[in-house]
Amino acid sequence: MNDGWVRLKNAGYRTRLYRLTLERRQIEQLAFLPNDPWPGDPQQADELFRGRYRFAGREASAPNQPPWRLRPDDGEWLAELHGFSWLRHFEASGGEMALAHARRLVRSWIDLCDDIDPITWSPGVLGQRLMAWLNHGRFMLRGADSDFADAYRGSFAVQWQHLQRTYGDESGGAEQLAGLLGLVYGAMALPDEDDVARKALMQIESLISSQTLSDGGYYSRSPSDLMAVLRQLIGLREALSDSGRSVPQWLQAKIDHMAPMLRGLRHGDGGLVLINGAFEESRDAVDITLTRSGVRGKALLSANQSGFQRLTAGSTVLLADTGAPPAGEWGRRAHAGGGCFELSVGKRRLVVNCGSGRGRSTDWRAAARATAAHSTLQLVNANAWPITATGDFGPGPERLHCRRHEDELGNTWLELHHDGYRQRFGLTHRRRLYLDASGADVRGEDRLDAENQSGSSKETAGRAVAVRFHLHPDVRASAVQGGSAVLLRLGDGKGWRFRAGGAEISMEESVYLGQPDRIRRSQQIVLSTTTQAAGSVIKWAFRQI
Repeated sequence: MNDGWVRLKNAGYRTRLYRLTLERRQIEQLAFLPNDPWPGDPQQADELFRGRYRFAGREASAPNQPPWRLRPDDGEWLAELHGFSWLRHFEASGGEMALAHARRLVRSWIDLCDDIDPITWSPGVLGQRLMAWLNHGRFMLRGADSDFADAYRGSFAVQWQHLQRTYGDESGGAEQLAGLLGLVYGAMALPDEDDVARKALMQIESLISSQTLSDGGYYSRSPSDLMAVLRQLIGLREALSDSGRSVPQWLQAKIDHMAPMLRGLRHGDGGLVLINGAFEESRDAVDITLTRSGVRGKALLSANQSGFQRLTAGSTVLLADTGAPPAGEWGRRAHAGGGCFELSVGKRRLVVNCGSGRGRSTDWRAAARATAAHSTLQLVNANAWPITATGDFGPGPERLHCRRHEDELGNTWLELHHDGYRQRFGLTHRRRLYLDASGADVRGEDRLDAENQSGSSKETAGRAVAVRFHLHPDVRASAVQGGSAVLLRLGDGKGWRFRAGGAEISMEESVYLGQPDRIRRSQQIVLSTTTQAAGSVIKWAFRQI
């Protein structure tokens, strides 16, 4: 949409005449109030009560005053604050003090934030806020005086009618879905709006169909995004059922496909693999998501369309990223992982990727997306897929091809390759990952094959190569045997030994961004060499002691 037209529309939304068109409808009673299916955290309610607001990985304080004027230039932070999902923490806390403080915050928002702001009244944020107000409507309206109840219902009606007119303005996938969900929830809560609900559900079906893949994956290829959308669909299913409406077949089918996919992206500690901007997420959050899905069964092991492979043996889990990043707008958050993997043993993570730059500075985001932040091979300090100045991967990143093999003894290995380096350097990266049936032997081979596209293959010689293995911060690593091996000690005391051939082993500093509110120091094993005219082969192995 043209920027000038957007500015003109936003200016029109702030006029008194437009406001009067929204205030014509009076609501005496909400026809339906859903239940929030997700538990809150009383400890977070206590922080909010003390004026500490932590959103999008950043904190701001406003003790004894409304928070609505804080961080005016931080769009992500404002979106979480004005989305009101944090109301669940007050309801989880319970008690009259929690209820009174939650009401004060809602009432101050109604009084101070009724001007239609491009960020806090955008369709995505507006949809989140309407869902939160309805999900906690019983809590907020319990014993409320008529002044608060009238203001609550009146503001809700104004917001919903504005959303009905503007939800099509949202171009982003997640934000567009939130806007449509707000429309559906609002239509269920208001009398005589079944047609709006029906139309919005059809639009959600079309949107979700375009955003999800046949194996249950989400198009952004981020496990955190997958879980967030699955939770929204589960919440929608619960709301439809509780309101006496039938649950569409497509909605249940999507949940049935997405739950095994999410289960397949878990480590032994119950958290998620750190690929494409995902955070660990808490074990409890993933557990309750899968439980509320109602979908039983095993984790998905092979997701070729989404580009993930899960190898398990004993208590060892190896999760590999076997797909290229999505193109276009979806790629602006995706990572240049280039065949990276993570490894966990029991409830302890051993090999990881650095994690997510979401909610952090521009520099952190760029660093987290780079190939160097992943446990894979990097050539000439370049990204496996070039990231453009606009933050995306261009019109079509090179594909990553993968074949999975399993023998009758229970040994599993992957063969993968990508051509991300071929056009720039004339080399193809081929990787083999192997997990034996006991789970105590993990081996790999990284090979660079010269393609000899133009001129002699000698043109590919002498280029710097680094194969990185980022270690979880709880892993203690020390070089042994004169630097020819690395001894690794997990948090539970179990030991592993790392060896390699075809490259020099060294230890370097790293960082861990697996949690949104914390950056931790860590280490990485780096295998360094240079390319040879005939190709380069680096072999390595992790073996349990």
